[in-house]
Amino acid sequence: MRFFIKSLWAVGVGVTTVAILISCEPKNQQTSETTTAPTDSITATDDRVPSSNQSELMRTIIGPPTGDFRGFNFGDPVSKLKSSETFEMFEDSTDHVGFTHETDNFESVDVIYYLDNNQAMNGVRIDVYLNNANAATQLWEQFDTYLSGKYTVEKRQGQTAFWRRTDGKKIKLENVSKDKDFGIRLIIGDKANIPTAAKINT
Repeated sequence: MRFFIKSLWAVGVGVTTVAILISCEPKNQQTSETTTAPTDSITATDDRVPSSNQSELMRTIIGPPTGDFRGFNFGDPVSKLKSSETFEMFEDSTDHVGFTHETDNFESVDVIYYLDNNQAMNGVRIDVYLNNANAATQLWEQFDTYLSGKYTVEKRQGQTAFWRRTDGKKIKLENVSKDKDFGIRLIIGDKANIPTAAKINT
């Protein structure tokens, strides 16, 4: 009988010891196996999609610092535009070629190179489609500062401004945002018609 009681006591002590050892196992080891890092996923349709860095976007649009625009010069043949432009071509016509680029923030840039009768570049139109009004305003201001540092403003009204280059080519910058569509347009060349003073204030 005494042996039986001692055996039960030994078993009881053993179970208690095991229970204590289990309860003393470090908690951080258990949580490290079950805890996952939090995610903050943002999609293109999410209202929290941020504006892109507008100065960086402007540099992307302007391209290399050489030439008249994106490394090209007025008078360059269309063959050079097609072979050297890094944006993706989406239009090819007798009087223009078009290229497009999408940013990481799901914004897009369309560049139209206008061609003369000799199939040489004689003008450019850039349409930038942005996520919100704030992005459009900021990019317009970036271009305004950049262009005003190189040329003299001829006309200005709100978020529409005109410059004239030393070679006589005209430049028009416009915030074309309307309703839920946001963007800016930049035109270099004859299509950037500068209105008279009666139509727009300086």
